[in-house]
Amino acid sequence: MWCTPEVILGVTTLSDEQALLPHIINQARQSGAKIILAHAQSLQGRQNCRQPPLSRPTLGTRETREALDRLARQLRWLGFTCEPILLSGPPELEIPYLVRSCGVDRVLIGFEEDPDPTTRKTSLLPEQLLRGVDVPVCVIGRNAVHANRVAIRNITLAVSAESSCEVPLSFACRLAQEHRAALNVLHVFDPESDGDRVSTPQEVVARLPFSTWREAELFCPSQVAVREGRPADEILSYCRSTQQDLLILCSPGNTLSEKAWRDGVSYRTIAGAPCPVFIADRHSEVAVALNIPGGPDAQKIPPRAEQTCEVRRKEAMNYQRPK
Repeated sequence: MWCTPEVILGVTTLSDEQALLPHIINQARQSGAKIILAHAQSLQGRQNCRQPPLSRPTLGTRETREALDRLARQLRWLGFTCEPILLSGPPELEIPYLVRSCGVDRVLIGFEEDPDPTTRKTSLLPEQLLRGVDVPVCVIGRNAVHANRVAIRNITLAVSAESSCEVPLSFACRLAQEHRAALNVLHVFDPESDGDRVSTPQEVVARLPFSTWREAELFCPSQVAVREGRPADEILSYCRSTQQDLLILCSPGNTLSEKAWRDGVSYRTIAGAPCPVFIADRHSEVAVALNIPGGPDAQKIPPRAEQTCEVRRKEAMNYQRPK
C-alpha cells in the first residue's frame, strides 16, 4: 500500500528547495526510492505568501532547466537516483499523467498558503492535484518543520464519522510499522454540526475496519483519541501538543470548487500543520476521469489530450541538459 515507495515524485517551484528537499530526502532514504523531480513552468508566476511577488521573477526556459538540474545534482550527490522533468503544459493534467506513466508511488509538494483562506486570490495547484492522482500526496505546509534526519516516531490519522477510512488506515498502519512509529487515530466531533455523534474512543474503534485496526494493535503502538470542537483547530492543536511527525487525512475535502475547498477542514489543516500532511484518498474525481483505478465508471481522457500529454512528457524528459 505505497508504504515502501519505489518511485517518489517531488513537485518543485524551484524556490522551495529548503522546505521541500529535506522531506523528499527523508522519505526516499527510508526505502531507497528513485526520485523524479518535476517542475511545471506555469507555477513560476504564482505568488508566494512569504515573499513579495517582485522578489521571485519568472525564469526563462534555459534558466529553469539549469535550476532544475542543479537540484537534481544535489540529490544525486547524496546517492539518490534522480530524474529531472520539466513540464510545459497544465500541471493539473500533466502531473497526474506523469504519476500514471512513471509508476509513481508517492507525490510530495510544497504549500505556501496561509491558514486564513481570505489571504489568497489565485488558483491553487494542491487543490487541483489532490483530486487528480490516486496515490498518497504529501503536502509540506509553510509551518512544517524541516526534516533533516528527523526520525518519524508519531503518526496521526484523522478520521471523521462520514469519511471512509479503510485505505487511509491501512496506509497509516503499514507506514507506522515501517518507521517503527506509534499510530494515533484522532476523531474530532463538533457538537454543533455532527448529527451522528461519536464521542468516545470505543465508538470510534467500533467504526474502524476490524482487520486493519487489529493489525495496527498487534504490530505497532496504537491508540484512539477523541476531541470536541472545530475539526481543523483541534487536529492542529493535537499535532502541536503531542509533537506528531506525520498527519494523514482520509479525504482532500470538497475539491469541486476552489472556494469550497479553501473553506473546508483539509485546507486549514494542511496550511497550518506543523508536520507534513498525507492525503490518502483513493476515490478522487479526476482519478476517475483519467482512468486511474478508483471506480467502476472510469473513463479514459480524450485521445488527443492523451497524445498531447505524452508528447510533452517526452520533450520534457529528452531536453538537452546544459553542460
